[in-house]
Amino acid sequence: MSLLIDTKEGVSKDYVSLMTVHSAKGLEFKNIFIIGFSDSIFPSKRAIEENGNVALEEERRLAYVAITRAKDSLFISDARG
Repeated sequence: MSLLIDTKEGVSKDYVSLMTVHSAKGLEFKNIFIIGFSDSIFPSKRAIEENGNVALEEERRLAYVAITRAKDSLFISDARG
């Protein structure tokens, strides 16, 4: 789900979109910031415990989607920042 709020000044071309990897499928952006890219967070420990290798493969596909959305720059941080 993405939210864009119009102001009285109009819509700026410079804004930040916060979205899940799922909602970013099929879209591209100039700069991408992926946060929390570390074991137990991404890939999700819970998903892997519940569904094993099937979940691990899905998490791997989602990581690929996230990484390939960037046109110019990709920034990845782990849980420590």
